[in-house]
Amino acid sequence: MRTVCAFAILLSLTGPAWAAGHALECPATAPADWGATRGVLNGVQVLSAKRGEVIDEKAPPDLVPDEQRTQAGILHSAWKMNADGPDWLFQVWCHYAGSKRILKLEAPAVKRCEYTTSAAHPDRPPQQLVCD
Repeated sequence: MRTVCAFAILLSLTGPAWAAGHALECPATAPADWGATRGVLNGVQVLSAKRGEVIDEKAPPDLVPDEQRTQAGILHSAWKMNADGPDWLFQVWCHYAGSKRILKLEAPAVKRCEYTTSAAHPDRPPQQLVCD
């Protein structure tokens, strides 16, 4: 019983990303505070910029995946993160169906991000991006 209570306390202190087993992830649906337009995740961008530089949102510095493979009809794209030294900042941008808004997540402490989607229909759900 004590173990269960201790786990519940630890879970409440560490937040949902730890509970899911990942340091960072794009939520499956848009944030609740976006109102009625709570579409599903339908695209991601992984970005890197030199510390102090402003990201041009019309032409963001998207990174090409370091690894890409298809397995059982699922496309896996992976990026190595935060290996360029302390002068570089990494972000993950989560895009949602039905919205032009972008959920922008800072990714300072992750080593790898992986995006999965259908190889036949990469623009359709389900999609997932997780980082550890």
